[in-house]
Amino acid sequence: MNSKPISSPESPVTRRRFLKTGAIVSAGVAALSWPARAQINKNSKLRVFQIGVGGIGALQRKGLKDHPMVEWAGFCDVDKRELDKISKDHPNAWLLNDYREAFANKVEDFDAVIVDTPDFNHAAMMLTAMKHDKHIYGQKPLVQQLDELRMIREGLAARPRLITQMGNQRACKEGRMQSVEILRRNQLGRPIEAYVWTGKVERNTYFVEPWSDYTKETPVPDFMSWDLWQGPMDKAVPYSEDLAPRRWRAFWATGGGQLADWGCHLLDLLFFAYDLPSPEAVVTDTPWASATGHSSHNHSTITFPGGGGKFAREKFVLHYNDTGLQPSFAALGLPEMKVDANHTLVICEDGALLLQADGKITIFRKGQIVYNEPLPKVEPHDHWKDWADNCLGANKHLWTPFQIGWRITEPALLAVKATHFPGEDLRWNSANCRFSNNDKANEIVSRTYRPGFEPPQVA
Repeated sequence: MNSKPISSPESPVTRRRFLKTGAIVSAGVAALSWPARAQINKNSKLRVFQIGVGGIGALQRKGLKDHPMVEWAGFCDVDKRELDKISKDHPNAWLLNDYREAFANKVEDFDAVIVDTPDFNHAAMMLTAMKHDKHIYGQKPLVQQLDELRMIREGLAARPRLITQMGNQRACKEGRMQSVEILRRNQLGRPIEAYVWTGKVERNTYFVEPWSDYTKETPVPDFMSWDLWQGPMDKAVPYSEDLAPRRWRAFWATGGGQLADWGCHLLDLLFFAYDLPSPEAVVTDTPWASATGHSSHNHSTITFPGGGGKFAREKFVLHYNDTGLQPSFAALGLPEMKVDANHTLVICEDGALLLQADGKITIFRKGQIVYNEPLPKVEPHDHWKDWADNCLGANKHLWTPFQIGWRITEPALLAVKATHFPGEDLRWNSANCRFSNNDKANEIVSRTYRPGFEPPQVA
């Protein structure tokens, strides 16, 4: 289906007015230290602006519920039904369907931003928040494009005092934190390689069938601001319930398929435990290349630098699959077993660790399950409230600030991008955000943004 160019929407926010009222008015407050800013906040509370109210947005509000110092300043959604619902629970909060209006006209009324929107919106929204010196809670995957990782890195360098947290709340599960410590202290020996697999790519609540074209366009309902939903996309997509509110994950222009959707929940263990550097190569085998819709039965091999005494081999190799594609347990010297989707398996010199997404740990030694492996004690963490407390001046450990969130997102996006070039060995230079051996692949590192919705430069 051909996509048509999409123009900037009619909006009370003009680009000139946004730049003047947004960036300049906030500059005086932004120049203050955070403790000083807290003193001028209404009631000295953390005033939060949430972009994206429905779906996963409810999870964030539940996580911050009953925090005595959190105040919901405003909400933004392109679905009027969601705004109508939220207004009943938060009658004093202001409501918008264009997030840019908040930064243009209400920038002094909030201190932090929560971004709970489809992936393709993340970079523009998060970088706008950074530019205006707002703390950020950002849904996973952190961004949709590889070049947007560079933008986030540069934004963090320009705003080092901002408190950020990526939405992989499973990191605070006791079993996941224990697994980090087991691997970090080499309780099973040095790491050799890892295998990670997600669930099936099929029609369900969040996906359509793989390799799908856009569903035939249906009339846009009165409650939906479809033009605003499309945000930074420079080509229009046809409205249907197979895009909004949730199945956008299945399409190349709007989501990242299973590999991007689950990557930050499954790959984070490796970064927390081993402080992995950026990957240096990726190859994804798939039956045929992704197109409008994402592919399935993807088997991605991602290579990281290893060695240095920290790793058992000169390269640390991650095998990352969707569609429940698991390794041969027999070939790895492990017992026969039935394992469902969304697991991380780390093979080490003296054993192996299998971790379920929700934190169930299985330990193997000498090819057998060990039922009495000592598990380290870990301190409890509250993924949402710890972020809010740090925004208010605390110094609690955050599992996934953006400084590591972008690194966890990177291999997931590489696996996805490589589905456009099945079986090709793509060499990745993260610092330059380029594939060094395939200029054609560099054409899909970034996207073209619709005027008025570009991610701003944070200086």
